[in-house]
Amino acid sequence: MGLKQVQIQGWLKDVSDNFASLGPVGSDIGLGSLRVARFEFDAGIAANRTVAAHGTGVILPVNSIVVGGFFDVNTVFTSANANNGTIAISVEGANDIQAAAAVSGSPYSTIGRKAIVPKANTPESTSVKASTAKEITCTVAVSALLTGKLTGYLYFVEGIASA
Repeated sequence: MGLKQVQIQGWLKDVSDNFASLGPVGSDIGLGSLRVARFEFDAGIAANRTVAAHGTGVILPVNSIVVGGFFDVNTVFTSANANNGTIAISVEGANDIQAAAAVSGSPYSTIGRKAIVPKANTPESTSVKASTAKEITCTVAVSALLTGKLTGYLYFVEGIASA
């Protein structure tokens, strides 16, 4: 890989050119990186309370393979209609990170760290692979949310396309 030497004059352009000539993380065979996608879902934001799919603004690259992680309920979730609202967390398909569950019970009714579907010790059977660049999404169903906030951490590697 031919990186430019960074000179005093025009150093910003030299650094920019060097970043442009680097391939994406994981594009070379050899050592790669385990990355963490940190996302937040906050029912304190009125737009996130509605029954709908809500993007978190965090987008995983194409062919990313989620191999584990967790989410932390920072504030207990509640919903209208006797707390019968549900939340699901997904990347590639419905319920693939956290299956839809009522906010009146586990995992959303207590603060703390919660397990997700992809498990680091069984990535061959539980990992989730993004077929295109995918946004981490939290889907509210049944009834609108009133309160609640979570912060999620998905561990992923940048994979390659499968034939």
